[in-house]
Amino acid sequence: MEEKKIESTENVQKEGKKSKKKIIITIIIIGVLALAAIGGFTFYHGDQTAKLIEEVNKIAQLDMTNSDGTMKEEPLDMEIKTTGSYAIVEQTLKDYMNEIVVETQNLANVLDEEKVTNLVSIDNLKEDGPDFTKSKEEISKMRETVNNYVSKMEELANEENILTKIDDKNVGDYYKQLYKQLAVDEESSASMREAVEQLKIASTYAKQSLDDLEKVFNFLSENKNSWEIQGEQIVFNTQSAYNEYNNLMSSLETMQ
Repeated sequence: MEEKKIESTENVQKEGKKSKKKIIITIIIIGVLALAAIGGFTFYHGDQTAKLIEEVNKIAQLDMTNSDGTMKEEPLDMEIKTTGSYAIVEQTLKDYMNEIVVETQNLANVLDEEKVTNLVSIDNLKEDGPDFTKSKEEISKMRETVNNYVSKMEELANEENILTKIDDKNVGDYYKQLYKQLAVDEESSASMREAVEQLKIASTYAKQSLDDLEKVFNFLSENKNSWEIQGEQIVFNTQSAYNEYNNLMSSLETMQ
C-alpha cells in the first residue's frame, strides 16, 4: 500500500509539473503576443504619423505656378497616403488647403493678364465699341472676384475656422488634437495674418487698376462721336479727346 501511495504521489507531482509548464508556456505566449501587438501598434502609429507629417510638409512647400508663371492645374496631391483615423486627419487638412488652391486658381483665371490686355486691344475696341457693354461687365466681374477672394481668404485664414474643421469628423480626441497641432501653430498663424494684410493691400491696387480701366471705356462710350478705328489704331477728331484718352491710358499703364 505504501508503494502505491508513493507512485500516486509521484504521478500527481509529474502532472502538476506538466500543468505548471503549460501555464508558464501559455503565459509566455500571451506575453509574446502582447509585446508583438504593442510593437505592431507602435509601428503602425509611428508609420502613419510619419506619413501624415510628410504630407503636411509637402503642403507647406506647395508651389502653384509652373516655370513660365502659369498656374498648375493640380498643384496639390489629393491622394490620401494614410489609413484609418489618420486618413481623416489628412483628408481634412488637404480639403482645407484645396479650398485655398481652388479660390486662387479662380482668381488667376478671372484676372488673367492676357484677358486684361485684350480688353484694350484694337480688336476689342472694334467688336465691343462704342458702348463697351461686355468690357464693362467683365471689369465688374473682375472687381467682384477680387472682393470675394479677399473675403474668402480672410475666412479661411481665421484660426478658429481652421481648427473647427475637424470637429464634425468621426475621430477620437487624440486625432482631433493631432489635426489642430498640424494645422495651426504660432508661426503659421502669424504668417497667415501677414499674408491676409498683404492681400488686402494688393487688392486695393488691383481694384484701382480696374477702376482706371473702366474709366477708359466710360470715356470712349461717353465720347463715341469723338473717335473711330482706322486700320489698327484708334483715331480722335479733337486734340482734347486725344489728350484725355492718352492720360487715361498712361494712368492705367502706371498702375500695371
